[in-house]
Amino acid sequence: MGRRRLVLGGVVAAVLVAAGTVTVVSVTHAQTVAVRLPPASASSEQVLRVYLRAAKAHDCAVTEALTDDSGGPDAAWCGGRTPSSWFDDHPDLLGYRHVGAVSRLSAKETGRAAEECIPVDVTETNMTGAEPGDLPGWQFCFRHTPAGWRLTDEGYG
Repeated sequence: MGRRRLVLGGVVAAVLVAAGTVTVVSVTHAQTVAVRLPPASASSEQVLRVYLRAAKAHDCAVTEALTDDSGGPDAAWCGGRTPSSWFDDHPDLLGYRHVGAVSRLSAKETGRAAEECIPVDVTETNMTGAEPGDLPGWQFCFRHTPAGWRLTDEGYG
């Protein structure tokens, strides 16, 4: 059986061909994003790795889906903006390395819900308040939701 995908007006259509029969299955954008998201059972580190790959690839739908609503759409890399070029004024994640150990913070420590924070050395450009280049030990903090771990905060400290 052969498989082909077509993108038509934001809708992905999978075309299945078997024994001379053509079947077209339509998938909405939301369903496509859901397929790329980690399962709710994934650890915060697994979610972070999916998030980092998506941010580096400018996959804003995934970074936004993995960001908790409490941070607002701008909390996600690509937050609410679809870049029209590499020169727009949104933060671009150029690379990452050295994913560190998870540290757990209680609700009392955060003033909200319990979080898990993970340091990562990132290379960025266009981030407000930072010179382009390496940011060692950048923290990504996640809280657990019914959908799984979601980014709730990031930065230093």
